[in-house]
Order: sequence, then C-alpha cells, then structure tokens
Amino acid sequence: MLFPAVHELGFKAGQTCYKLWHNAYTLPDVGEALEFVKGFPAMYSIWWWNLVENDPLHVAVETILLLSIIYIMASRSTQGYKNGKDNLSTKETEELLGDWKRTRAPLAPSVEEDGGDGECLIVHEQHGKMLTVSTVNNPGTKTKVMNFCNFDFLGFQTSSLLKKASTEALVKYGCGSCGPRGFYGTIDKHLELEDTISKFVKTDGAIMYSDGASTCSSTVAAFAKRGDVLVVDEGIYEPLMTGVYLSRANVHWFKHNDMEDLERVLDGLHKTDLKLGRKPNALRRFIVVEGLYKNLGTIAPLDKIVDLKNKYNYRLILDESFSFGTLGETGRGALEHFNKRHMYDAEIVTIALENSIGSVGGVTVGNEEVVDHQRLSGAGYCFSASAPPFTASAAIAAIQHMESNVDCIEKLQSNMKLMYGCLEKTLTKLVVTSDERSPIVVLQLTKESEYEADIIKGIMQECLSRGIAIVSTGQDACGHLRTELAPALRITVSALHTEADITTAVDVLEESSKAIMKKFPHYSP
Repeated sequence: MLFPAVHELGFKAGQTCYKLWHNAYTLPDVGEALEFVKGFPAMYSIWWWNLVENDPLHVAVETILLLSIIYIMASRSTQGYKNGKDNLSTKETEELLGDWKRTRAPLAPSVEEDGGDGECLIVHEQHGKMLTVSTVNNPGTKTKVMNFCNFDFLGFQTSSLLKKASTEALVKYGCGSCGPRGFYGTIDKHLELEDTISKFVKTDGAIMYSDGASTCSSTVAAFAKRGDVLVVDEGIYEPLMTGVYLSRANVHWFKHNDMEDLERVLDGLHKTDLKLGRKPNALRRFIVVEGLYKNLGTIAPLDKIVDLKNKYNYRLILDESFSFGTLGETGRGALEHFNKRHMYDAEIVTIALENSIGSVGGVTVGNEEVVDHQRLSGAGYCFSASAPPFTASAAIAAIQHMESNVDCIEKLQSNMKLMYGCLEKTLTKLVVTSDERSPIVVLQLTKESEYEADIIKGIMQECLSRGIAIVSTGQDACGHLRTELAPALRITVSALHTEADITTAVDVLEESSKAIMKKFPHYSP
C-alpha cells in the first residue's frame, strides 16, 4: 500500500536525522548507517511503485517537469556568454534594429526644423581634438574637423586612461545601478568618488548626482525654500536658473559681475530687515554665482563677493562646473584661483563632471551638514536612478590624474594665453568679450546690427567648411535666461591643442569673418 510505504520511508529518515542531531559530538554508528544506505533503495522502490499504482497522474506531471528541467539545463547555449557575443540570428537582429529605427526619436533635426538650410551639425565621433561631422543636408558625407566647440578642456573625454577605468568597471559591475542612491542604487564606486573628490578639494564630504545639470538645480532647491532669500547674478546659466526657480524663494537679481549693484541689493535687504525689526538669522540667505560663466566666459570676482557675503551675513552657493579643472594652479577652480577656501568662503559648491573631468554626473561638496542634508532633500539624488558605476570610475581616474599630473592644467592655461594673444594680434572684425583667464572664449561683432545673427552664423559655417569647428550662440538660449544674450561665437580651448592648432584656428576665423562680411555690404564694422 502507498501510505505504509511512505510512512516507513519517512520514519527511517526521521530516525536517522534524530540520531545525527543528538549524537552530533559522537561518531555515528557505521553499521546502522550502512544498513540504512542498503535498505533505502528498496524502500524508495516500494514507495515509487505504490505511487504509480495509486496516483499515476501525479507521477506523470512530476516526470514531465523533471524531464523539462533536465532538457533546459542540457540544451541551453552558453556560446554568447563564453564568446562575449550576441547569440541572435541575423534575421532577429535585423528585426530588432528595424523596430528600434521605426520608433526612436530622430538623432538630428530635419531640414525643415533646422530653418530650411540644412546646415545643422551632426557629430558622429570624437577622437582626441578631432571631430567627425556631417550636416542634415548631407548626413552621409562625413568630414574631420578640429574641435574648438565642446567643453572637454583637459582632453579626458576620449582618454585611454578613462576608457580603461570605465571598461574595468563595466566588466565588474555591469552598466546600470538599477535604482536611486538612497534605496539600492549605491555602489562602492559612488562612495569612492565622493571620498576622492572631497579629499581633492579638502572638504568634509561630497554627494554624487547622476546628472550634471540636476546637481546645481537640486542643490539650490534643497537649501532654499519659500520665504528664504536668494541674491543671484543675472548671468547664471540654465540649470542654475532652474534651481533658483524651483526653490520658490524670494529672488533678488544683481547685474552680472557688478559688485556695486550687488552691494546695493544687499544693503537694500539689510535696511528692510531693520525696518521690519527682523533679525539677520531669521531667514536663510544665499548669494548664487558661477565661478566661470558658461554663456559669457567671464569669471566671478570671488574675493569681493566673499567680502560682501561676510559683511551682510550671507552664505555663498558657487557653481564650479566650468571653472573646476581650468582655474587655479592645480585646477581646483575659482576658489583656488582667488585663494579662498571651501566650506568657509563658499559653503556650498557644485561641480559637473561632464566638462573637465570627461565623465557624466555631478557632485556637491561641503561640510557634513551640507552633504547629509541633500541625501534626504536633493530631488536629483532621491528620485533619479544613480549614475552607472563606470562613470564614477572614469571620474575617479580623471581626478587622480589631475592630482598627480599638474602638467595638463599648465598646458591648458598656456594654450589659453596663446589663444588670447593670437586673437588680439590678428582679429579686425570681431572683439573678445570673455575674460582672458577663461578657456571659454566669446567673440562678438564690433558693432550691433540687424544682420548680427546671420553674420555670426555665417562665420561659424565658413570656419567649419575650412576645418575648424566653433559654436555660434546667443539667441538659442535667451528663452531660458534672465538676460538676453547678443549673438556671439564661442571657442573653447583644450589642453590637447598645439600651438599650430591655435594659430591656424585664429587665422581661419579672421579669414572667415572677412569672407562673410563681404556678403553684407550694409554692415560696416
């Protein structure tokens, strides 16, 4: 019968387990163990045949499941795992790619979206100081041009050092980190980066965000709330502007880099406090500036700003996204350039990792209170998926290289001096409006005109046709900024450029400006 056999099998097994448990410190009886082993097949056979006789459906289901498991384990292919290749057939690959191409968003605007001229630039590849580009009109015709248009100031974006660090992290951790930092998205590389950069700039701590733009916008909104006071430079760029608006604080603007106007605003707020009988510490008060202004290429006079913030009891929120890696003897940014200190002269400092560092993401550095507060209040930290570990690994490699090889900083600053010197000697149709200590070189026409935007765009396109890639800017960003920007050309200097590259670029710029201005006889500089 089925049940007596099952009972006997279970009884023997339980008896054996009981003896093993209660005799854990004594050697088991070898004779009993051998007797059990010898009798087990017979008992199992009785149980099995009784089960077949009394419940064949049960046996059939279990047999099918067991055979299915054996088949799956035996037949599954490990070819893709072993060779590191996709095991999809050619037909499957084509179907997947076709489906993606039908549903994906366009990588570049159409001719109609570009205004009809089809001259919008498509960047296919960056390799060192060279770009492979085409236009919307001729996407298949690729040209190599010299890169003077992105913010890869130290040449890290295509560095073999960062590629190696990223590859090793991808092999170890995979690509994504699968969740926000505060839940299950924190990897040891994120913590290592925070420790590395905080030691580099000599602060108590740092907090990493997965996106450079959300770093400053989340940080400002984390500290300034409704009713607080923000005194903000009119020249700040878009992400910092977003943080100011998201904070819903009382915002007071001062003219770009105008310290007299800044003191006028601070003094006016101080007089209002006296009139209302409000204590200096009744509200949280911040001055918000950039170390190096992205859209203008100018540098904030931090020495004077720090004096004013101390005089009127304000804290300073400083964005070093474009000054980090470019200013200061060791590339630590505008604070180092003006011999100021983190946490004391600037309480909150944000840094994007997407410019000089050549990675993705951003960090905010400061004391423990500044860092820990954002782990619960920074929207980009709490609600966004954390950065892939390989981006943190790339940033760590870049910072370590900056720390041990100051030559790259010196090379960049030497190229900047050369660029401004060549522009001063060569240019006749354009004027430099950026700071000579800035790697972001901004040039405008010497005279305002209704044709200004067309002339600037024409010069950019002419330079491109001659092998030099620069940027025409101004009107495209006006809708997101406090002040309207005049049409301008932007040239960014890199540590990868040679003396010949810079002199050639300046010569091409001058020739292009002359050629384009001949097409506008009504404009006379």
